[in-house]
Amino acid sequence: MMHALRHLFASEAINEGVDVYTLADLLGHEDPSFPLRRYMHCVTGAVDKALKAIGQRYRSVA
Repeated sequence: MMHALRHLFASEAINEGVDVYTLADLLGHEDPSFPLRRYMHCVTGAVDKALKAIGQRYRSVA
C-alpha cells in the first residue's frame, strides 16, 4: 500500500509540473533521472503541455 501511495504522489507531482530535482529530493533519490525513468510515463498530455508552455514563452517575448 505504501508503495502505491508513493507512486501516486510521484506521478501526480510530475503531472502538476514539479521539477525532477525537487521530486528526487522529496523521494530521497540521489539521481534525479530515476524518477524520470520510473514515473514519466504517467504524465497525461505531456506533448500538449510542452507545446503550450513553449508557445506562451515565445508570445511573451514578441
